[in-house]
Amino acid sequence: MKHSFEAGDIGPRRDTAEALSDFTSAWQKAFTEGWQVMTDLGNLLDELGKAFYDYDAQTAAGAASMAAAYQRQNIKAENDAYKQRQDAMYKQAEAANLERKHRPGQLYLERQQQALEKKREALQKEQDAQAKRQEDLTRRQEELQKRQEPLRQREDELTQRQQELWRRQKAERKELEAGFTAKQDALDKERAALTAGGRRPSRDEVDELQRKQQDLWQEQDAARQALEGKQATEQNALNQERDALRKKQDAFTPEWDELDKKQHDLWKDQAATEEAQKQLDKDQEPLTRRAEEIQKAYAEEQEELAKKPAWTPESGEPNPLHMNRELGPDGPAETPPPPVPTTYERDDGNGHTKIEYKLNADGEIEVDKNGNPVETTTTITNDNGMSYTETYRSLPREGDSVTTTHRADGSVTKVYVDANDEFYGKGFQRRYVTDEKGNTLQVWLKAPDGDWTLQNEAKPEGADDPDADPADVAQAPLQYLEKPPAYLTVDKPMVDATGKPADGAFAPGRTTSDLPGDATRTDYTNPDGSGLHVVTAGISRYVADDKGEIQEVWQKNRYGDWYLKDSITQHERYGDEPPLGMIGENWR
Repeated sequence: MKHSFEAGDIGPRRDTAEALSDFTSAWQKAFTEGWQVMTDLGNLLDELGKAFYDYDAQTAAGAASMAAAYQRQNIKAENDAYKQRQDAMYKQAEAANLERKHRPGQLYLERQQQALEKKREALQKEQDAQAKRQEDLTRRQEELQKRQEPLRQREDELTQRQQELWRRQKAERKELEAGFTAKQDALDKERAALTAGGRRPSRDEVDELQRKQQDLWQEQDAARQALEGKQATEQNALNQERDALRKKQDAFTPEWDELDKKQHDLWKDQAATEEAQKQLDKDQEPLTRRAEEIQKAYAEEQEELAKKPAWTPESGEPNPLHMNRELGPDGPAETPPPPVPTTYERDDGNGHTKIEYKLNADGEIEVDKNGNPVETTTTITNDNGMSYTETYRSLPREGDSVTTTHRADGSVTKVYVDANDEFYGKGFQRRYVTDEKGNTLQVWLKAPDGDWTLQNEAKPEGADDPDADPADVAQAPLQYLEKPPAYLTVDKPMVDATGKPADGAFAPGRTTSDLPGDATRTDYTNPDGSGLHVVTAGISRYVADDKGEIQEVWQKNRYGDWYLKDSITQHERYGDEPPLGMIGENWR
C-alpha cells in the first residue's frame, strides 16, 4: 500500500503540489514516530504486566506451598496416626500370639512349681512342729534342771568339802612325817657320834641304838595307823553324804532318760526334714533352670518382636489377627484415611496452581532425613496463559538448597542457598542468584541472627566509571560475579566426604603412602577397567582420571570437614589444557 504522494499526482499548480507533498511527508514522519512510541509503550506495559504477574505469582506460590504443606502434613498425620493404630493392633495381636505360644510350657512349669510348693509348705509345717517340740523339750529340760539345782549346789558343796578334806589330810600326813623325820635325824646324829674319830661303839651301845630305832618305827607305824583311821572315818562320813546325794540325783534319771530319748527322736526327725529340704531344693533346680530358659526365650522373642516392624500384607507372613481370638480375624473395622497426595492443585483468583513433588522408586514423595520433600515444583498459570514455575530442591548438606524459577517473560534464574558458608564460617549463610547459563547475577549474605543483605551485583562494563557514556554502558556486556561453590552446583560428586568413590561399583582401593609432601594416593578400579585416583595431601584432595587430569578438588575446612571446592563440570574446556590441571608426576 502506498502512503506518500508525488507532486505530479496532485495537480498542475506547483506551490499547491509542493505544499501538499510537504504536508504528507510531515504527516508520515509524525505517524511513524507515534507508532514507534505506541509500540514501545505496549512493550513496556507488557513487561510491566509480566513483572507484576511474576511478583504476584511468586507470592501466590509461597502461599500455595504453605497450603500444600499444611494439607500434606495433615493427611500425613492422619495416615501416620492410622498406621500407628494399625501397627499397635498387629503388635498387640503378635504379642498375644507369642504369649499364647509360650503359655503351655509356662503352665506346665507352674503346675510343677505348685506341687513343689505344696511339698515345701507341708515340710515347713513339719519344721514348725519340730521347732515347737524343741521348745517344749527345752522348757522341760530347764524345769528339770531347776528342780535339780539344790542337789547340784549340794554336790558343789560336797566337792568343795572333799577338796578341803584332802588338803587338811595331806597337811596332817605331812606334819606327822615331819615329826618322825626330826626324830630319825636325831637318832642318826647319835649313831654318828658313836663312830666319830674312828671309835668303835660297844655292843651295848649298838643294841641301845637298835632298840631306839625299833621303838621309833613302832611309834611311827602306830601314829600312821591312827591318822589313817581318823582320815578314813572322815572320808567315809563324806562318802555317805555323797551316796545319799547320788541316790537323790538318781531319782531324776528316768525323767532325763525320757527327755534324752525324745531329744534324740527329735534330732532324727529334724535330720530327715533337712534331707527332705535338700531334696526339694534339688528338685527346684531343674524347674528354676527350665523357667529361666523359657523366660529367656520368651524375652528374646519379645525383643525381636519389638525390633521387628509391624505386620503388613507385603511381608508375606501370616496375618497375626487370623490366630487371635481377642481381636478377631480382621480386627476392629476402621476406614483408612486418603493417601498422602503427591500433587496439589487449586483454582482461584491467581489462576490454576499446581504443586508437584519428586517421587521415589515406590511412587511416594521423596523426603530428606527431616521428613521434608527433597524437591517441590510449583506452577501457576493465569487465564491469559502466562505461567510461573518455581522448583525448590534441598541439597545434600544440611540447610543447602537451590530454587529454579521460570518466569512469565521466559527468563530463568536459580537461587543457591549456602547454609554454612565455608569462607565466613558456621552460622553465616550466602545466597547466589544465577541466570539459566549459571552466570552469577547477585550475591547475598546473612549473618547469624541477621537479615539478608546484598553484597554484590553484576553490572555492565564501565558502570562504575563516571566518565563513561551511558549509552555505551547500556550496550556493554555484564561483568558476572563469582560462581557458586561446587558443593552447591554439582549434583553427584565423584567421591564422598571420606574420599571413597560415590559409585559403589568401584573395587576396594589400593593405597600408596610416603609420597612427596606426605601425600597418599588411593587407586580405585571400575568394572569397565577405568581407574579413579584420589590423592590426599594435607588439607587438599585431588580426584583424577587415568590420564592424571584432575576432575575434582576437595578442601578440609577449619572444622576438619571435607567439602567439594571445585569440579571440572563447572568449567569449559579450551584446547588440550585440563581446566583444573594435572596431578604431579611424583604423585602418579
